[in-house]
Amino acid sequence: MTAATRPAGDAAGTLDALVQCLEDEYSALLDEDFERLEGVLARKQLLLERLAALPSAAVGAPQGDPARAGAKARLSLRRVRKLNERNAQVLAPRAAGNRARLQFLQSALGRGALYGADGSVSAAATVGASGRSA
Repeated sequence: MTAATRPAGDAAGTLDALVQCLEDEYSALLDEDFERLEGVLARKQLLLERLAALPSAAVGAPQGDPARAGAKARLSLRRVRKLNERNAQVLAPRAAGNRARLQFLQSALGRGALYGADGSVSAAATVGASGRSA
């Protein structure tokens, strides 16, 4: 592989590894194997950092047939996006449950109220599904 085609090859290999990593993440989420999930998330972070470090033109850069190389990259990126969205859907109910537990614990500890500058009390339980205060 020449220096000119190496980034594109690195991108393709990294995207393939990321697809496998997202499949492993899904499996660990379904199995509720949080020990394995920790390792998968560390690997996923490294792969994302590797992709971010590549020149933007490397993903889909010509490797003989520009149209074919670009189409393969787009398919890989679409697959990564779809898998990531699927994994987020699996994780969403757990995240919502964790937010509800956290709100309950905060209110049980007396941290359920916020005080304004004038000393007035307002409820802090206005955190919506997005995790941000309303």
